Amino acid sequence: MANNDLARPHVFQMGSCSRTLLLLHGTGADEHDLLGLARALDPEASVLSPRGMHLESGMNRFFERYPDGSFNEASIDQGVAELSEFIEAAIVEYELDRSNIFGAGFSNGANTAAALMIKHPALLSGAALFGSTKPYRAVDDINLKGRQIWLANGDQDPYAPVQVSEAWVQELQSFGADIKWLRHPGGHQISQSHVTEIASALYL
Repeated sequence: MANNDLARPHVFQMGSCSRTLLLLHGTGADEHDLLGLARALDPEASVLSPRGMHLESGMNRFFERYPDGSFNEASIDQGVAELSEFIEAAIVEYELDRSNIFGAGFSNGANTAAALMIKHPALLSGAALFGSTKPYRAVDDINLKGRQIWLANGDQDPYAPVQVSEAWVQELQSFGADIKWLRHPGGHQISQSHVTEIASALYL
């Protein structure tokens, strides 16, 4: 493509409504992994699904984590900055409605979507965060008023402890976000009932 910011591997599918779903995959997956999730959340939306460009033991991710599992926050910053440039280029190239881009991610991708909202709060209208936790240890006060966010986690998910999720939900509420915390009894996975609930709300 003519725009170098769009050179990263990605999938774009034009929809029939103004919403665009930004799909951010989990560790080891790629830009094709969550296309089924997009159809389940909103079959009429356009789909923009970039590949995470950080490699960890040959697996695609959006940012680096340390051997103990903690996040490299400098790598998050870099990944989010590059992703925001990609989104801005895609808005122009594909003539997207910049006011109606909704993030949907799993695991590393969901953490990236949350970081994107923290660093660039105007880019996303909201997000569905599956298997996600707080991406940064400390977050400055930001304005997320009017942003719809779903945190959809399993109570047995080792990557998203319940206590951390509870505090993160309260913090997002303090930023003005309209956030709903969905819980299922399982582990690190996407619950179909959560997908159905979020999809129903998106059509309101």
